[in-house]
Order: sequence, then C-alpha cells, then structure tokens
Amino acid sequence: MSDGIGWIAREEITWAGYCITLARGLEPWELVTRLARDTTPASLGECTGYDLNTQLVDREKALHRSDSIAVRYGAVGDLAFAVADGYWPGEMNTGPLLAGSKGGAHVFRLYHESQNPKLPPPEFTYFHDGDYMCGFDMHMHTWSHEITGSRPDLVSAALQAGASRTRTARTRRTPSPSPSSRSCSDSPSPSSWCCTGNSPPP
Repeated sequence: MSDGIGWIAREEITWAGYCITLARGLEPWELVTRLARDTTPASLGECTGYDLNTQLVDREKALHRSDSIAVRYGAVGDLAFAVADGYWPGEMNTGPLLAGSKGGAHVFRLYHESQNPKLPPPEFTYFHDGDYMCGFDMHMHTWSHEITGSRPDLVSAALQAGASRTRTARTRRTPSPSPSSRSCSDSPSPSSWCCTGNSPPP
C-alpha cells in the first residue's frame, strides 16, 4: 500500500467492482470483526492475491459451497481499511456499518457492483456513532442529485463545487485513456487477508 489510498481510483478493484470500507477510530482487525457480524473471521495471514484465490478455492471445495468472502485489511495513516473480495456482491450490506460505527467511530464505504445487470451507480455512505450521516451516488451529475442521511450538509457544498469543476474540466480536457484496472486479487505483493464466511475447513 505504498501509494496511500490512491488505489481507490481504480474502477475494477475486484472482478465484481469494489466494496471498500474505511474507518477512523477503529483498528484494522476491529473493523473486520465488526463487518463480520455474527460470524467469526478466520485469519488467512499474509498472502498474495494468487495465494488468496487458491485458499478460497480449497476452502469452498472442503465446504461444498461457493460463498466465501475474503477481506484485505490494513491501515493507511489513521484510516483502517477493508476491501472485500470473493462473493461479496449483495452480501456486504450497510447494517454492520451502522452498528460498527458505535462508540464514536467514523465509518465510510465506497460500493459499486459493476456486474449488476441493473447498472447501479457507485455509492458513498458515511456512518458515525450509530447514525447514518450521509450518502449519495457518485454519478450525481448524471443520475441523482439526492443526498440522503441525517447530515447532508456535511458534503453538499463540496459536491456542488466538485460538479462545477467537472463540468468546467469537460469543456477543456481531451479524453484520456482509462486507468489500467487491476484486481485486488491480482496484487503480487503480500497483504493481510481474512475470510468472513463460515468456519474454515480443518
């Protein structure tokens, strides 16, 4: 993670898009356990993306089911992060975020299901101390201008300014190639992973 959180700009972090949870006020493993809800996450240790895929395949063969969710976790500065991989689409709902933000934690999520046939826009949500503070889709200039949550004022001014800059930039810039997408599971460098499905095979 030598590039800070710049990897978030990649459109395809996993095969299905991305589900990135960031937290301030929580340690990385504490964030993982809160996301795991009523299951106990099993640590997979330090491994590369290739090794992770191998472990998930072996695990699913042993359990005779294909629903494992792995989480790549760590910290950048004071932000803990958890990046979902495996069969996360439709499973990583916001319930754990609401509960996970209790005790004064700030929890943020960037979520996009790129393989969903309904083509939903990418979403941002923010929870703090058990409250849903604000959320919006990240294609506001083409989709919806609604900011939901109890504190839309936290982001409304910044979003309006950003939309204005985007419209200005569109009139001045020539199209540039899209950034190369790279799956979180293709990362050659070791990262800390855990599996948040059923109990791992013996």
